[in-house]
Amino acid sequence: MAVLEDTAPGAAERPSAPLDERVLVAGTTLRFVLLLALLAAAGASMIPRTVWHLLASSEKADLLAACSLAAGIDPGVPADTSFVQSRQQPTALAECTARFAQDFTGVALGVGAAALAAALAVHWLLPVWRTRRTKVVPLDVMDVHGGLRPLLDELVIVAGLDRAPRFVVDPASRGTGAVAFGRARRPVIRLDGGLVVTADTERARFRAVVLHELAHLHNKDIGITYATVALWRVFLVLVLLPWAAVGVDILLIRGTADIRGMYAPFNTHAQVLGGLLVLAVHLSRLEIVRHREIYADLMAARWGAGAEAWEKDAARQPPEGRWRALPARFAALRHTHPSPALRRASLADPKALFALKALPLLLAGLAADILVWHLGALPYGLLWLKAVLVAGLVVGIGGVALWRAVLYALLTGRPVPSGWSVGLWLGLGVVVGELTGPRAAMNQWLPAHPEALLLLVAALVLVMTWTAQNAAWWLRARRGRRPGPVMLAGLVVPVLAYASVLHWWWFLGEVLTGGWPFTTSGVLASYDLPGLPPPPSDIGPLWHAVAVLGLLPGTLSTAGSLWWAAVLLWVLPLLAPVVASRSGRGPDGERPGWLAHTQPGSTTPAPYGPGRLPAAGLAGGVVCAAGLAVALARLRVADLGVAGATGPLRLAQMMVPALVICAAMALTAFVVAALTDSGWLTAGLGAAGVTGLLGVGAAYALLRADAGTGPDTVSWSLSQDVHVPYAMALGTLVAGLAAFAGRGAGLLGRRVFAGRRVWAGRRAVPEPRSEVRPAPVEERPLRPVWRRAVQVAAIGAVTAGIGATALSVDVSAAHGQASRPAAVMLDRSTPPPSAAVSLLQHQAWAAAGGLERIQALRAAERAYSAAFMAGGKATTNTGFLRAMDRVKRSCAEIDRATGRATTYFTVPSTAGQRMWARLLTRHRAMADTCRALHTRPSAKTAGAAGTARQNAIDSVDAMFYWLAEKGAIRPK
Repeated sequence: MAVLEDTAPGAAERPSAPLDERVLVAGTTLRFVLLLALLAAAGASMIPRTVWHLLASSEKADLLAACSLAAGIDPGVPADTSFVQSRQQPTALAECTARFAQDFTGVALGVGAAALAAALAVHWLLPVWRTRRTKVVPLDVMDVHGGLRPLLDELVIVAGLDRAPRFVVDPASRGTGAVAFGRARRPVIRLDGGLVVTADTERARFRAVVLHELAHLHNKDIGITYATVALWRVFLVLVLLPWAAVGVDILLIRGTADIRGMYAPFNTHAQVLGGLLVLAVHLSRLEIVRHREIYADLMAARWGAGAEAWEKDAARQPPEGRWRALPARFAALRHTHPSPALRRASLADPKALFALKALPLLLAGLAADILVWHLGALPYGLLWLKAVLVAGLVVGIGGVALWRAVLYALLTGRPVPSGWSVGLWLGLGVVVGELTGPRAAMNQWLPAHPEALLLLVAALVLVMTWTAQNAAWWLRARRGRRPGPVMLAGLVVPVLAYASVLHWWWFLGEVLTGGWPFTTSGVLASYDLPGLPPPPSDIGPLWHAVAVLGLLPGTLSTAGSLWWAAVLLWVLPLLAPVVASRSGRGPDGERPGWLAHTQPGSTTPAPYGPGRLPAAGLAGGVVCAAGLAVALARLRVADLGVAGATGPLRLAQMMVPALVICAAMALTAFVVAALTDSGWLTAGLGAAGVTGLLGVGAAYALLRADAGTGPDTVSWSLSQDVHVPYAMALGTLVAGLAAFAGRGAGLLGRRVFAGRRVWAGRRAVPEPRSEVRPAPVEERPLRPVWRRAVQVAAIGAVTAGIGATALSVDVSAAHGQASRPAAVMLDRSTPPPSAAVSLLQHQAWAAAGGLERIQALRAAERAYSAAFMAGGKATTNTGFLRAMDRVKRSCAEIDRATGRATTYFTVPSTAGQRMWARLLTRHRAMADTCRALHTRPSAKTAGAAGTARQNAIDSVDAMFYWLAEKGAIRPK
């Protein structure tokens, strides 16, 4: 299994003091919670689909699917285009789906309750089954001399258990092991017959094996482990297998070949996602169990188990060599116990419990993404809750592993892990889930722009790198306190920050996998401000920048979007210097107790230098204020549209300062990260945060001072506009990415600078009188004068960048004829469907109600024709009056049929829609002439009614002929 963070050369040979693995939480319980949540959500998602497929009428199901096709929705287009198509005729689509919908919610709830009851029953009966399967006997039956019972009672006391387990023996087993199982209130430890037989001759091994199982009970492993096993087995049998069978039926059997081929990508993705769920749950569960085995070993050793008990098994070394050991590594993934060599080595140094491994992180990201798909049925109002849940599981799992790895590195003198690789592997798991499942691609084999998923990867890399540096910062600063509480506080911030990105992604950013679907005019119209520029071919770069800026992460300004969480990424590091100055080494200057117990003989980590974040932020704020002054001065004299319109100026006053503040924060983070070694990301974000605060204050002051100076100026309100969420939330994320760029530039610059000094040293001739050898170039610190020069150059670069940004903003808008802006931000133009899809859409239009409405119109027309002919043939007044009553009823029926046809879908082609519109127009004309004939019967009204009736008949016949020619209906 790959380890993400490699130590320095020779670190493996460096001796390490014994380390208490319980110094921080293990994180295995959180990983179990992820698996349980995944199984529960998958069951809640899969059961209704399976029930609906088994019980629903196939005819109604086909008609329900035909509703979307009849509405003009193309199954092969990206999600954003499909959304636009679905919003073109929402009323007709809602009416059609409500007509053919089949609700089996009650049955699905019953099946779900039965599955849950089955899981509880399996959890209850697992101990009974394990006992009867092996035909165990009570311990007293095998312990005829009574020598084992006192020893076992002693070991139970050593373990400190409140409830003694029941010991049983499997006499048929020749092994020398044991296993703990049962329920929390009635634990059982089964001893192998071979272990009992050799108890007298190998007493040390007997004690070690029993203490190991007692450690499982002490750590409360069996409760959550067997709950996961019970739920997993019931899920496989009662949920996953029926769901997979239904999926195969949909994919390969049911329906016509054309329909199956059309929806093959979506159905295939769904089946692959089910397979990935099995893989993620199975491998993750085994990895967690192996992790807990090492914890039990260490607990048993702490209680007095001799290390020689593990010597025999550890003597069997795995094959040496990278390629020869590869099959053994893959085989180890199927085992519930780690290798004997690893168990023996962990007794001296439990570094395996603190290592950052790639596979568990990748599986965690994959499982979380599968969980997102199965949580899709949650109400839209709970989007923030879903984001917090998923982010808490993903970032929590990776964050706990990072805190443990950082603490281990600090206590053992090893290099502190950077954290970016943890985010990379978590993000890779998310990307695998998105690409193989139906979320990103929907009904396509691959999304058109999968590179958009890199936004999620970048967010995870950012928060995980921040977590690693923040952990090192606070573990060094809070030397006199236990690290558990500060770790919890340090994980809440990245969880909320990543949740804000997830909320934006699901709310808005997810459509980017299909391309950039937004129009500038639509985005501008969404601000609902008067006088904004019309959408000609070129409306100026400022408005394009505003359109892009308003759709980036961190720009959703409602509290439920969690935009404020990104601000905590720089607020928390700013508190570290205060805490560091107040924390000590413990009472009377002694080492803190938790550290003494964690690693005897170790030294307290050195305090973490906070740097000069306020000073750097102050410099960036001054430069930002200068840039804002220049930008607002340009706005004051700019021509922003129609004279007297306050909308363009108000939008510019909101967005241009946000652009300048974000640019200033990014450049500040870039410079600070380039000049900082330890904690470059947290230092860059802290300085950028101070810059952002000063920038927001400067914008407020400048705009308030500028208020009322002209007819087109608008006063600025801090509580109503977007400077705080846009500049602080978006600016923090942009500053984080800029800090990565600054770190790379700083490393490159130092390497180039060091290389030049080495080259100069090689060419220089040493002075003969010099008796002192200069220090190596790598160890020589940068002189203060050069450091000040670099800082001045950096500030100059920030000033030039801000000034160039402000001066290059084109605030002029092209003049043109005003036009009505788009009602939505998405591009409403949709590509024409293929010939096959067009044929299916016309067939669906006819089947879902089009043919029925045409036949209703024809039936009303025939009744009207009969009444019309009866009136012409009437020979008496009584007969004529009866015929007029029939004409009146026919008029009402024509109105009802025409009105019902008017509310139906438009025909999914231009030619067909022209014929359909002409048909409806002629039937409305026929209804008008019908009423005129009834109210004013005469030869003139009769002639007009006859002409209108014949026109309506001709339009119906033409529609029938066109549909038959198109292939939508069978010709008669």
